[in-house]
Amino acid sequence: MTHPTDDQGGDQTDALLAALLAPPERAGDRSFMLRVDRAIEAETALARAERRFWKSFAFEAAAIGALLAALWLLSSSNLLAPLAGRAQWGLAPPLLLVVALWFAGTQRLRQV
Repeated sequence: MTHPTDDQGGDQTDALLAALLAPPERAGDRSFMLRVDRAIEAETALARAERRFWKSFAFEAAAIGALLAALWLLSSSNLLAPLAGRAQWGLAPPLLLVVALWFAGTQRLRQV
């Protein structure tokens, strides 16, 4: 048995431990590397598509908000009073339905 202060014994123990704990030597797994590379590329493409979707969603939501505000302002004006009806929203529900269907349709098409 060697003493820990003995340099030769410590070197032998270190060499033995290094040999026992070393990973097995083998050729690299090329198919695994290709799968990992493809997964990274797919993740990057998905993140890019999500950013594009959310930018488009925010822009279209702002556009819908602007259209609704314009519709509300126009429906309360005296110029469009004959079209507005008794509650000043006679024209608004069909237009709101068209805008909502357009918005839902464009978002649904982007998910495919």
